[in-house]
Amino acid sequence: MTKSEGDNIRVSDRLSQKDDVELVRIARLQLPYVTTAYEVLFHRYHHKLIKVCYRYLGSTQEAEEAVNDTMLNVFNNLAKFEDRASFKTWVYRIAHNQALTRLRKKQLDLVGLDEAEHVVMDDTPGSLTEGNESIEHLLAQLSIEERSIVVFRIAGDLDFSDIALVVEEKLSTVKMRYKRALEKMAVSARSEDQEI
Repeated sequence: MTKSEGDNIRVSDRLSQKDDVELVRIARLQLPYVTTAYEVLFHRYHHKLIKVCYRYLGSTQEAEEAVNDTMLNVFNNLAKFEDRASFKTWVYRIAHNQALTRLRKKQLDLVGLDEAEHVVMDDTPGSLTEGNESIEHLLAQLSIEERSIVVFRIAGDLDFSDIALVVEEKLSTVKMRYKRALEKMAVSARSEDQEI
């Protein structure tokens, strides 16, 4: 390892101890020429965003593409970030919009293929367990709005107030939709268990 690489690792380690507010401030000063603080933000959110986008799209590849587009958008627009919401909320909103755009395009493409009769469902990663497939099936039965709230709450580990900002709804509406979505999922799961 060269001295320069060692210095970069130490700087990155120090930056990873900082909160999002400080990292955003540093990244704004550094970008586009130095990306160290941005890279720390990228690594902090990358895996979480993949989980959230996967729950929308059902494809690891599409989720990774949505997250890459999200982080590219963050890179290009970080200077415009206005601090009206937290960075976390902002990045989740961008990912939400990226995933919804891809989901809508995917649904339009499926309808265009003879009402989706010839679609082969081989996009699911091989590492899924039977339980995760069941969750995917239950999530697929929810509306996009309900699915968004459930995914952000469970996979994204967001507070209801942050979810309300991301989906641009009132806090009470988000809580009510979350409760109803869980009830729908429970009813569906019970009816599927009775069929078996």
